[in-house]
Amino acid sequence: MQVALARTGRAVVSRKWLQVAAAALFINTSYGTLSYAFSVFVTASGPAGEFGAGVVSAGFGAALLVSGVSGVFAGTVADLLGTRRLMAGGAVLGCAGLALLGTAQEAWQFIAVLAAVLGPAMAATFYEPVYVLMNRWFPAEERPRAYGVLTLLSGFSITIFTPLTRWLVDGLGWRAAMAVLGGMLLAVGTAVPAVIREPAGPTGERLAPRSFLRETAAGVRQADGAFWLFTLAFFVATVAFSGFQFHLVAGLEGRGFSPGGVAWAIAVTGIVSLPARLLLPMLSGRVSSPAMLAICFAGVAGAAATATVADAWWQVWVVVGLFGTVFGAIYPLRALVTSERFAGPYFGRLIGLQALFVAAGRAAGPAAIGLASTSPAGYELAFRGAAAALLASAAVTWLAFGRGRR
Repeated sequence: MQVALARTGRAVVSRKWLQVAAAALFINTSYGTLSYAFSVFVTASGPAGEFGAGVVSAGFGAALLVSGVSGVFAGTVADLLGTRRLMAGGAVLGCAGLALLGTAQEAWQFIAVLAAVLGPAMAATFYEPVYVLMNRWFPAEERPRAYGVLTLLSGFSITIFTPLTRWLVDGLGWRAAMAVLGGMLLAVGTAVPAVIREPAGPTGERLAPRSFLRETAAGVRQADGAFWLFTLAFFVATVAFSGFQFHLVAGLEGRGFSPGGVAWAIAVTGIVSLPARLLLPMLSGRVSSPAMLAICFAGVAGAAATATVADAWWQVWVVVGLFGTVFGAIYPLRALVTSERFAGPYFGRLIGLQALFVAAGRAAGPAAIGLASTSPAGYELAFRGAAAALLASAAVTWLAFGRGRR
């Protein structure tokens, strides 16, 4: 009997961790096709060459804003109805959006599809629904390790999809490349939700959604002053972090580095990030997770500052080293900070509310740097501003939360 119980326990643990691996595959694909690919699409060989980089940046920013608004309601769906159908539906919608983008003939069509179709798809397929699953799969004491493993396994997206998108665009053109990426998202995004299991929420049976808007508002009311202070600091950091990340390829190309070499250098950031993706969230079980997050902000600030003076490849590799070491841990650490204080039946709605501001920051960052960066000198000024904003956010996060665990 004891042997049978032990085997059953090991099977449950193995199945749980296999589901984490499946969720990481889902995240790699969704971020790769709906986010990292656009760092190539914003270059001259992508749709930016036809519609302009400003149009691509504005459309991507609009999609992020819509994803943020949609995220509040997606969190309600995750809390009350579960995440599997949400994730699968988002993958179908994302595939349709990429296919439609490939047929756009006018700038307004490109922006409209990005905002109206890809925006909701992002809300349903990015990290937030998976965070709800993780909180249901693992008790609080196991979450730092679980988040570390998830972050490690989902750290291959930029490494795979930046050079893959460049290869597809160079070989097929950007329109066909979008169709291929959409097919990848559809295949992975429907297969993973079909095989993972979703346990009941922490309160047992899930609530019946008698009034969807009322349930959403109930979750929003759980936000307190600490939530809003942390969310504001993370919003400012996200503006800087996302703008720098989105324009890093174009910024380095503008300084005279070859497009192919830059694409591969950026891809290496994914490999460099792997140790930190595992270790930093796991260390938050012993060290204050807000303090770890502040260190990550400072690391990205160093990368942004270095990018403003890069005129040799060794400096590009310094950027890769600094950025790659910390960037992959930022969003999981954000979820851990929030989970430490707000785990429970409203977690999906609160992480969704926070995602609204994260999305606003991700939208504002690329747009702001895109408007300022009409020349290499413009990129230098914008990247320096991003570094300053990241350092300010690190200071707020550290002073407010990082000096002790609650």
